[in-house]
Amino acid sequence: MKNYTATICLLASLFVCINLYGQTSIKFEKQPTSFLYAQLNLHGGLFDDGIAENGDGYDWTLANKGIRNRVAVQGFFRSAKTLQKGYIRKVGIRNACVAVSVDYEPTYFLNQNSGAFQFRIMDNWIGFGTKKSRINFWVGNKRLEYGHTQRIDPECNFMNRNSLQVRDFGFWWDLGWVYKRPLIRDPQNRIDLTVQLSSGGWLFNGNPSQGTLMFMGTDENYLSTYRQPVWGNLKYNNTFLSIIQIGKPTYSKSEISGFVISGNIRDQYNLDSTVYVNRIGGEHMLKIGEKIKIGNQVSLGANRYQDGRNLVTAQMNNSFDLYFAKHFVLSLCQYAAIFEDIESKERITDYSLVTSVGYILSKDLKIRVNAFLDREDHWNYRTHKGIFLQLVAGIGKRP
Repeated sequence: MKNYTATICLLASLFVCINLYGQTSIKFEKQPTSFLYAQLNLHGGLFDDGIAENGDGYDWTLANKGIRNRVAVQGFFRSAKTLQKGYIRKVGIRNACVAVSVDYEPTYFLNQNSGAFQFRIMDNWIGFGTKKSRINFWVGNKRLEYGHTQRIDPECNFMNRNSLQVRDFGFWWDLGWVYKRPLIRDPQNRIDLTVQLSSGGWLFNGNPSQGTLMFMGTDENYLSTYRQPVWGNLKYNNTFLSIIQIGKPTYSKSEISGFVISGNIRDQYNLDSTVYVNRIGGEHMLKIGEKIKIGNQVSLGANRYQDGRNLVTAQMNNSFDLYFAKHFVLSLCQYAAIFEDIESKERITDYSLVTSVGYILSKDLKIRVNAFLDREDHWNYRTHKGIFLQLVAGIGKRP
């Protein structure tokens, strides 16, 4: 009887152990839904603004080209309800993003040592999903869908300043609505449609004040702004921007896309005026493993200004990113554009070339050396050139 009882107890214990092990093995950790990340960017070096008559106007300065000296904070959120259910019945919130920065611009008032601290809005939007898993839309301040132009390191890469968004329109983000859905669902050859309707740079109030809600001057010669918070120019000028893009998803190794753009945006060279813009263009992005990315983008179009001028334009943007020796990245980028007046035949030419060599200590700590040559006929035919040292440090959790 004792042996029988012992056998039953042993089998019961074995059953309990197996059951507990089975329950443990099928447990899953909950997916994180909140991410908070802060990033510091320090950037400066030798800069020649092209004003000195002897052509040797190099001076030590904090950066007023490329990514500004800034502290940026981003919060990214996923819907726990959507993750738990695994589906959306009709329409529901899928994710959201809140990103702001405090920048220091040393030449905010167009003079050296006449700077300002700026409070800027960046990516601030809510993303919605539908019962169709790949049909989504976003509402808020979101990046322009001017081609994909995805960079290996998009937030702090110095050469974002060469993107067509900035060089053509003058702003990265715009307040509005973005809709994305697949046109071709074949897994081997997917094609997406993206439609964006936005305010045409309503919150853009002039270079270098993009997205500035409030600023505080640092030069006591400007008493009205010296250490005084001043709201930016938020006047709406009846602007709008519409973009249609058709192409492969951004996760493809070889992305081909085409886009059509039309709108009335704020004239970045005359902030009291607006300009009607029309563009048609295409882009090809090639990714070779996780080491190389090559981008080529072209656009053609026309600008119609309020003063009666009509300009045709052709623009080209090329980039090359290479990771090597485990911790190094080499980036090359060039931009060239021609604007020609249809009636007077006057031609404006802008171009720039940027080289960047970076050392990645960790995913949150990077050092770069950025050298650039920049010619802008729009700005009194000045040539800017220089070399900057950049430190990027982050802390927190990114999605």
